[in-house]
Amino acid sequence: MEIVFVRHGQTDLNKTGRIQGSLFDHDLDEAGRAYAKRAAANFDPSSFDIVFSSPMKRALETAQIFTKGQKKINLDKRLIEFNFGEWDGQLLSELGQKYPDAIDPWGKANKNYVKYAPSGESNAELNKRCGEFLDDMVQKYPDKKILVVCHGTLIRMMFAHYFTGGDLNYFDTMKNCALGKISYRDHVPRLNYYNQVLAF
Repeated sequence: MEIVFVRHGQTDLNKTGRIQGSLFDHDLDEAGRAYAKRAAANFDPSSFDIVFSSPMKRALETAQIFTKGQKKINLDKRLIEFNFGEWDGQLLSELGQKYPDAIDPWGKANKNYVKYAPSGESNAELNKRCGEFLDDMVQKYPDKKILVVCHGTLIRMMFAHYFTGGDLNYFDTMKNCALGKISYRDHVPRLNYYNQVLAF
């Protein structure tokens, strides 16, 4: 199996430095849509056997741009973004000042954030969700090339699930419309690339 992840294009929340989890279903903004088209111009969807997308607007529109009408897009609710609960939509910079123990050295929410956002999803819950999706892909499509268009924190955990036991600290958030690839053979995953940018 080969599985390529694409992070969605920019939205207005991305641009302002606010957390954008599963509670905010924003469209791509004008710049995000234009950049997704530039990146997709350097992307060939024809080699993929199956395409999955988060059903959230920003991911689905990015998937439509990248597949160029050549592929059916299968929506999967397991691919929606991490639920940050009460932190969703808030400025990360302000949260870091209030709750420094819940922000990592790179300015992202760490696993402690749920102390202050009790309705949010835990890292363990996200790891379980990502693991179930990956296991499903291996069982159903062991010899296929799979394209998945989804979200920043979710992609971090997809890689962390395989390579760091679910510890997000080792993976940065990919840039908008960047790609990451994992190959899987004989029960062994291999990281081929991460945060590959297609356009500048």
